[in-house]
Amino acid sequence: MNRMISIGFEPMKKESMGQAFTIFFARSAHNGGMRTKRISFLLALAALATACRGPVELASERPIAAVAPDPAAPAPTARPSSPAAGTLSPSYRGAAATPTGVVVPVVGHTTRGWVVGTPCGGTVSVGSLQPLDGTVVLDAGHGGKETGAIGPQGNKESAFNTAVVAHARRALEAAGTGVVLTRTGDYRIAIAPRAAIVAAVKPKAVVSIHHNASSSRVRSVPGTEVFHQAVGASAAESRRLAGLLHEEVTATLARYELTEWAATPWAGVKPRRNAQGDDFYGILRRTQGTPTALLEVGFISSKAEERLYARADVQKAVGQAVARGVVRFLSTRDPGSGFITPPRLADDNRSGGGTENCQDPPLG
Repeated sequence: MNRMISIGFEPMKKESMGQAFTIFFARSAHNGGMRTKRISFLLALAALATACRGPVELASERPIAAVAPDPAAPAPTARPSSPAAGTLSPSYRGAAATPTGVVVPVVGHTTRGWVVGTPCGGTVSVGSLQPLDGTVVLDAGHGGKETGAIGPQGNKESAFNTAVVAHARRALEAAGTGVVLTRTGDYRIAIAPRAAIVAAVKPKAVVSIHHNASSSRVRSVPGTEVFHQAVGASAAESRRLAGLLHEEVTATLARYELTEWAATPWAGVKPRRNAQGDDFYGILRRTQGTPTALLEVGFISSKAEERLYARADVQKAVGQAVARGVVRFLSTRDPGSGFITPPRLADDNRSGGGTENCQDPPLG
């Protein structure tokens, strides 16, 4: 994330001295034991296949090259649940996709249609909606004019976040896990509306994807950071989710041919509190009660890492690593690793912002 953040924005990610960015994931109430068994079976299959064939995909990676993001990679889209579009009951309260594919929470109904929350925190009436549900909510950080960090070669963090989320969604859905996205296109969505989607979906896990900036040192292993909730009933499970994501993502990145990784002195898994003792990042604070983790894959401000994260194969590998961490969270009691003592950062007294200058995308 870069340091050019408008004052009215809620912090959405973490930099070395405390630039904040937010990620979140949600959990679905409808997902039952049969799906959990299916995930466990698929995990066993995957482990058996790996043992038989060895590390094929990542072991064959070519050296880092400066390439642009794959233009053929489609942007993520909303995936419907079973009811047909336009058949929602007036009493429906959940997540839905508008005719333009924007995911919104449904908050009411009038003679003009369903009342939904917008990405900029307002409400509007929409005449047609497609209901959505899922076990996991994936949150691509930033979007629109809120690009997040911009690398030395001009790559936008928001585009990298979108690509990783798209691959994570595909991998989770292939494992039988339903996914709802908070952002389905290149538009801005504030923190409160992201959290409102989580509340509407009621998922079992939320993961917010970001790429970091402004490192202060280099080291021989990836400087991945994952933030978990420190407050609320979901804090312990949030910590476990964050530890599993850290394991999978750092193991994947470490297999690439990069000898120096950007980092802060506090790389690893940790909470972060504000001056009042609550969770600092809005996406973690506003989703308390649902295990949520905010993942900073690596540092886009590093030229070498920017080139790495711009590769379509790396975006796919990181997305699949995120999916593996989520599946392990849902189907095992693995504790995860990478936990460190949280630091006290200089800007922990900053408060979050609102939705000033936010413009909603077309909804219908």
